[in-house]
Order: sequence, then structure tokens, then C-alpha cells
Amino acid sequence: MRSINIAIISGSQNTSQYLARQLSDLLGKYLSFVPFSKEEWVKNETDYDLILLSTQTIFTHQPLLKVKTSLESMVIRRTLLKSSWDKVLSIQSGSKWLLYNDERESAEETVSLLYELGARHIELIPAFPSMEKIPSITSAITPNEYKIIPPNITEVINIGERVIDVSTIVDILTRFDLLQEDTQHIVSDYTKKIITRSQGLHVTMEGLIKTTKVLQQTVNMVQDAVIAYDHQKNITIFNKAAEEIFALSSWEVAGRDILSLFHDEKLTRETLDTPFTEVPFIIRNQQVIMNHISIENGEVETVSGGVLILQVAKKLEELELKIRTKLKTSGHQAKYTFQDIITESEEMMMLIDMAKKMAQSDLNVLILGESGTGKELFAHSIHQYSTRAAFPFVAVNCSALSESLLESELFGYEEGAFTGARKGGKPGLFEQAHRGTIFLDEIGDISLSFQKRLLRVLQQREVLRVGGTKVIPIDVRVISATNRNLLDFVKEGKFRADLYYRLKVLPLSIPPLRERGKDILQLANFFLRRNGWNKNLSAAVSEVFLQYHWPGNIRELQNTMEYLSIMNNGHITTKDLPFLDSLAYKPMATTNVDKPLSEFSKLSKEDLSLFILQSILSERQKGRSIGRRGLWNIAQQRTLLTSETEIRILLKELHEKQWIKVGKGRQGCHITEKGLYQLQNGVNGINRI
Repeated sequence: MRSINIAIISGSQNTSQYLARQLSDLLGKYLSFVPFSKEEWVKNETDYDLILLSTQTIFTHQPLLKVKTSLESMVIRRTLLKSSWDKVLSIQSGSKWLLYNDERESAEETVSLLYELGARHIELIPAFPSMEKIPSITSAITPNEYKIIPPNITEVINIGERVIDVSTIVDILTRFDLLQEDTQHIVSDYTKKIITRSQGLHVTMEGLIKTTKVLQQTVNMVQDAVIAYDHQKNITIFNKAAEEIFALSSWEVAGRDILSLFHDEKLTRETLDTPFTEVPFIIRNQQVIMNHISIENGEVETVSGGVLILQVAKKLEELELKIRTKLKTSGHQAKYTFQDIITESEEMMMLIDMAKKMAQSDLNVLILGESGTGKELFAHSIHQYSTRAAFPFVAVNCSALSESLLESELFGYEEGAFTGARKGGKPGLFEQAHRGTIFLDEIGDISLSFQKRLLRVLQQREVLRVGGTKVIPIDVRVISATNRNLLDFVKEGKFRADLYYRLKVLPLSIPPLRERGKDILQLANFFLRRNGWNKNLSAAVSEVFLQYHWPGNIRELQNTMEYLSIMNNGHITTKDLPFLDSLAYKPMATTNVDKPLSEFSKLSKEDLSLFILQSILSERQKGRSIGRRGLWNIAQQRTLLTSETEIRILLKELHEKQWIKVGKGRQGCHITEKGLYQLQNGVNGINRI
């Protein structure tokens, strides 16, 4: 038997030698592998039966273009050992990691490999020694390149060298007609050690159709029904799954005309002349989906047979459900529940009750509120409290992505839809959220053109991938959120009215932190304890917290407490507060910028009520209206120690006593006759202020 020689070309001698060792260990009994670097190959004069290239980019190396066109070449597909893959899966979801390799090309390829294998629970950033600016991340994954890891990296996971995928080994054996019983055992044993990058049953069929005996054994392990036939339409392969569907054994149908199995007008000799995909058929009272592959004779360009692949619709639905449910383990899951919402506010308690009622419905929810108020927390909690809790929760920030990227992320794309599109395409987030919930944060920032496409998805409950022609039905509950005034946007023509009302079936408005009263202190002390501080805030600091406006809401409060837990001298005082000199604190300090907290006066409830009445009357006499914010600003100018929340509560009480009338919007507050009487009898109290 003539010796079969195969050349392996890589960017470096080390890599080509490593690949040659792998293949020699597996197939050295049958084939001879010779390693070359790119530079060595240019000088080579020997002919080889096959050229294996370590990466696709080897083709772009100009000297390699001198390779004889008669020589066949193949790109080696790489994967990981199962032990290495387990290390990747153990990484905490949502964390950022560098992927360190010796060259940019290798780093990017390894990132693509990990994502293709399913490592979607982490964010990977390619890194390499010649990189101009390396991100300040202290965790790194590397394929056995410890020596290039910089000293600032404190956590390293070594996934070892990438190994050759089983599909490449099968391709090599098939090319030289070596896929026999003994080599099949080699392939089977090797498959148990690695994570396979399946290229699909269609590719496997086309590559192995010539080896009928081995193919029969292979397809028996496939869950789908596989029926192969020759150029005369006679059955040559009939696997076990096909036996179950047709209730016939393989020996009963061997050599029979393929059409004898079917009694459907849709399947004729003419239809078998061309490939088709996903055509429904009824076989023995069960719905099946059929795909057809025509096998061509490459030498004379004629059809030499074909393969039918049948999938039982019920099993497809079960598999789809299993896959979508597993998405929860890849990062698409809700992290919070209603128990994570910290509050003593009666208003917030009522809001949580409303949200729980909304959760039991499948109607769309629109969450409104300023930035940092906890809209995402409510979205997670609603999903967790709903009947969809066992299914994926997919969140996307609409303002963080460009329109084109947002479209491909939400709706997915087909292979070749655009430059850089992943081979085989990619399902969109709507598809990944099937049976679960999709959370569209910052929905007010999407363009009018994108709003139209989104509206269609919400109306039709189906998506069309970018570059695709097939409509995909979805069952998704939509929760959206925004800090914008969408109604104003609708009036200004910036947001479609039909989309607005479709999103706002169940509206939920989250109040800003400044309106949540003592929740401010409860949350502040919670964040302190979470950062290792076991004391509550002092009374003086608490007073400042209650009167501060908190424009950044809970997010600002959390950041403030993290700052205070570090930047203090053993106890927290008002001097430690980071916002005292900031613009955000300016409303309080407009006229008293140099006054210490001790010079602010604290009024009794009665005196503060009289102050409110006096201020309302004074502003009305000047022909001006005044509301809660205006009263708080006057209090700061008069150095009165109070908060906007306290004024809001007193205004409500005075309104209930009929001392004032609280108007809507900019109408402000009006003093009544009862209020005037109380003011006249309390003049001395006002004078004390």
C-alpha cells in the first residue's frame, strides 16, 4: 500500500509540530504527517497528498499562493478537551476575562471557539503581547501560554492547547477511504475526550456517503430518521430511528424503491431531483418534518443518490423546550425577586402588590421612572413571580447598541447576511427568550425606523432574521422600561403612538428615591452593612441624607455608601459626604454654602406647617404659584432643616384638613379660609422661624 503523506502548515513551527503530534498519535498507523511553518513551506519542493492549514488566514499569506493548484488543502477545525471546557463553565456568570494568546489572530480564534461552544455566560476580550492597550482586567484564560501572561493578572485559567475537532479527523479518513471499523473505534474513543464542534448531519452525510457500511453504523446513533438511496432510488441505508417511524426493519426495506415508503402526492421522483428542507409529512398518523439532500457524483456532475432526514414534530418541540430551558444556565436568567426590594414605604408596598398582579398576566408591562430607581429590579422580579419563571429571562439595553447591531441581536441573522456574520447564522434574543420574558431597557432611545420593526414583532408574535426568508413564531412576554416621557415623545412625533400603547398595557411608575422618605436611610444602612460596616448612620448624617435631592437615585446612594465605607476615619460624619461640594447638592447651598449643618434650624411639625401656609400666601400675593419643590427651596434659603419628602407629607395633611388646595401640575397650592384662620392664630409661631 502506498504511503499517504500529509503536510501541516502553521504560522509557527511549534504549532505545526503540536498538530502533527496529535494526528500522528491518532492516525499514525495509516497516514504520515509532516509539520511546516509558513516560511519553511515556501522553500518546500516535495508534493503531498493533502495540505492541512492551521487557520483560514494562512491562505492570505502571499508566498503560499505558489502552492500547486493540484494539491488539495483543508483548514483544521479546533476544539477543547472536556476537562478544559469544564473549567470555562465554572467561571462566574457575567464576569469579564481576557483571552491571552501569543498572537492576535490566535486570541481572536480562541474567543470565537469558546463562544461557538457555548460560553455565553462570560465576556471574553482577546489579548496578546503586542497589544497597544490592554484592558485593566485581572483575570485571564490562556491556551497554555503562561509565559506571556503579564504580572498584573492575578487569576489565570489554563485551558490547554486547542485540540483537533473530530469532524476534521473524519474528513481526513473519508478523503482517503480509510473510515473503516478499526478507525471508527479510534474516532469514537477520541470523541469521548473532546467537546465536538458538530458541523451538522448534512455535512457528515455528504462527506461519508461513499462508505456505506460505516455510515449505517454511524447513522444508527443519530436521533433523527435517516434514509439513504442510490441513483436508482433504491434504499441503501435505513437507520433505527427510521425503523421506529415506519414500523419496518432495515432488512425489510433494503433495496426497495424509496417511493414505496410514502403514499403522499408531495413526494415524487421529480421532487427527489432537488434538495428541500423542512417539508411537513404525515407518516403513520404522526407529523414529521423532512429534509432532502441530493448526492452528486463530482466527476460527471450527475446525481448518484440522496438522503432523507426525518424529524418527528413532537420530539422537535420537546428538544426545543429543553434547549431553551438550558439557556438559563448560559446567563439568560433573572437574578432578583420582590424580596430583594428593600422598602418600608407604603407607596412602594402598594407598587409591589401591583407588580405581583401584573406578573400573573402575559400582557406587556411598561416600567417608568428616573434613571437609578430600580426599574430593572422590578423587571427581574415580575418574571420570577410569573408562570414563565422556569424559562429564560433575556435583558437588553436598547441605548447601548447601534440600530444595526440591535436589530441583529434582537432578531438574529442568517449565514452571509452581512460581513462577519457567523457561519450558520445566529438566533436573536427574541428567539432565545421563547416561552420566557424579554426585558427591553431604555426603550425610549430606539429610532422610529426600528420602532416599526419592533411593532410588527409584538403584533404578529413572530420574527424574521436579518437576511432570512423564514418567519419564526415566538411566545415571549415583553417588559420594557424607560426614563423618558414617552407620551411627550408621542406628541412630538419621536415615538410611535401604536407602539407606545402596545407596550403600555400594564404601566408601572417607580417613584424617585427622594420621594421614598425613610427608605433612604434603610437603603443607606443596608448598603453600608453589605460593605462590611456594622454601624448605622448618625442622626446628623441621616438628616442630610433626608434633605439631599438624590438626582442619581438608588444607584447614587449605593455608590455613596461604598465611598463612605472606605473613605472614613472610623466613624462617618457630614464632612465625609462626597456630594457636599457637588453641583447635585447646590439647591440646598445656594445661599448658605458656608454654613455648617449645626446652623440649620429644625422646626416642630406645627411651626413647619405654619411656615408652609405663610409661604403659600406670600407667593400668591405676589401673583406666583408654588409647589413642593418651591417650598423646599425657600426652606433652604431660610436655613430650615427639612426635606422635600417631609414637605410633601405635610402638604397632604394640610390638604386633608382643608387648610390648602393642592392643584395639578403647575397650578401649585392655594390657601383656604380655614388655612388663613390657622395662619392668623399662629403668627407668633411664624415669627419664631
